[in-house]
Amino acid sequence: MKKLLAAAFIMACLAAGKTGMSQQKFGVINTNEVFSMMAETKKADSLLESFQKAITEDYTISQSELNAAYEKFVKDSVKMTSSLKEIKRTDLQNRITELSRKEKQSNGLVEAEREKLIKPIRDKLLVAIQEVAKENGYSHIAYKEQMIVFPAADDITDKVKKKLGIK
Repeated sequence: MKKLLAAAFIMACLAAGKTGMSQQKFGVINTNEVFSMMAETKKADSLLESFQKAITEDYTISQSELNAAYEKFVKDSVKMTSSLKEIKRTDLQNRITELSRKEKQSNGLVEAEREKLIKPIRDKLLVAIQEVAKENGYSHIAYKEQMIVFPAADDITDKVKKKLGIK
């Protein structure tokens, strides 16, 4: 009787273990490929390029003005008194500092604009990945670039492209 009870207990544990460890399906995706093919990405790249060009033009003008002021200082410094030279040097240093600050600010503005343009596209891609995973019974999706070996059938890249209307 004890052996029968022990056997029944073991069978119950094994049955519970099998139902608790349901089959998990893993998939992979090449997000870089899909992201680069999205029409929204191309539009965002174009907008960002225009934004960056405008900021670069402003910076280039400031840099040209600084270079001209420096060249004028070098050319005219022979005729200047030492106190005037010091004033002009201080002015040039202030301009250099301001130009450096402007460069950092410009880089920050470009990065903020990039994030503003890219975030909705990333979110749309993530939703498409989640929908494809759910529709096809995948419990986990990994970046294809991080996997060494995987069955080709588990690559959902084309399914996500189709979901997003990419040919």
